[in-house]
Amino acid sequence: MFNDLLKSRAVRYGTVSTLITVLVIALLVTLNTALTFLFKKYPLRIDLTRDKVFELSEDTEEFLAGLAADVDAFILNSESGFSASSPAVYFTQANEVLRRYAQHSARIRISYVDLLRNPGFASRYPDVSLEVNDILLTSGGRNRVIRAQDLFNIQSSYYGSRVLSSKAEQTMTSALLSLTGVEKTLVSVISGHGEESIVPFLDHLSLNAFEHVSQNLLTEEIRPDASLVILAAPSRDLSEEELRKLDAFLAGGKNKTVFCLASASQQPLPNLASFLAEWGIAVEAGTAFETDPGRLLGNNPYLSIADYGEEEYSKNAAGKGLLPVTVQSRPLQALFEQKLYKTVIPLLRLSPRSGVRPADTETDWQPSPADLTGDVPVMLLSRSRQTGRSGALEQTNVLVSGSIFSLDQSILSGPNIANAGYFLDVLGNLAGRERTVWVADKTLGFSQLGIAAGHVIVLVLVFMAILPLGTLIFGIVVWLRRRHR
Repeated sequence: MFNDLLKSRAVRYGTVSTLITVLVIALLVTLNTALTFLFKKYPLRIDLTRDKVFELSEDTEEFLAGLAADVDAFILNSESGFSASSPAVYFTQANEVLRRYAQHSARIRISYVDLLRNPGFASRYPDVSLEVNDILLTSGGRNRVIRAQDLFNIQSSYYGSRVLSSKAEQTMTSALLSLTGVEKTLVSVISGHGEESIVPFLDHLSLNAFEHVSQNLLTEEIRPDASLVILAAPSRDLSEEELRKLDAFLAGGKNKTVFCLASASQQPLPNLASFLAEWGIAVEAGTAFETDPGRLLGNNPYLSIADYGEEEYSKNAAGKGLLPVTVQSRPLQALFEQKLYKTVIPLLRLSPRSGVRPADTETDWQPSPADLTGDVPVMLLSRSRQTGRSGALEQTNVLVSGSIFSLDQSILSGPNIANAGYFLDVLGNLAGRERTVWVADKTLGFSQLGIAAGHVIVLVLVFMAILPLGTLIFGIVVWLRRRHR
């Protein structure tokens, strides 16, 4: 009877069904274990944000592909603690960006170290001060610390501070550039003439392997190892002796550049104007304005989009679809196109519908047709190319921007604005750098997902009618087939 029971149809089907169930469960457990291991080692994350705020830029990916040194990156917190730090949305984005570096390069290892649970870790690096949420990079015995606040653009005011945008990728890439041996470009920032502050721009340069020092031409010679001198809208004129030092700097070798920034509030500076005239550039009186409504920002004629000039310097920014912006710019004039070894090139200009507002006009001033001169230059480059002592072609440059406000923090960090990267590309090119790596700041915003009424009806029908009804019919068919076996 027992043998008959074993041979019965029900037992056979039951045994087979049980065996299949056990095999399926074993397969699912094995698959789950394997996928868990793979996802831990190679996390699968898909960035569905419009601006790909969690992904690395092509510039960074190309840099990582050529990385020749091993780097350990220690994030000084647990992963959950780092991501949950305030503001959590920006720390979460920064964490995801940092993880991408290890995914794109086998030479970078990311580790999380909770300083509160591992207080002995900091004692291994007595030469640096470490705090929670800092990032410690080590490579070949060299160390570099990224402070948590350096990952973001922060606006401070009387009422407190808030994060405007993320610069986690730019900060991390810059740190890797300097840590792995990329030579820094020295910038001499001239002081002593009531110059305007350009701290945000200098910070931006520092993130991109530029090093800056402040120098007073009254008491110092320009450092011979400097590649760039910046005159940030001085309010007092330079002396002839100071201008001699600028001439000596430019004559000191190839890839030397003097970068002059103008301001709408500047008074006439005849000595500096004479120096610039020798290079074929004049800073005119008045303020450039734009009348093309498609170029205005905030409907402000003195805050507008400009056109690129020389493609050699703009191809990177233009290729990213970024637009240069000028703010309250002085109009510039090219005094000649070419003279001896010097050539004057417009790098940025306003549209054919632009003009110049004369100085000392009334507040209710309105432009006349004579004021619409069109194609007003707001950034000019004069470059001198001649054969040096070594027999090689050497280039020296004088670069003039009519707007110091184009380097304001709000402009440098603005989404879809090219200024941060474009000025970096220009200065890097003039300094003879083979390449620059810059990343646009990323603003984390949230918007509603718009959906048409017709799409709503389709989704309701699919998920509340068709799918449930289809499931019910499928179940009835299966039940009837099994019942009549």
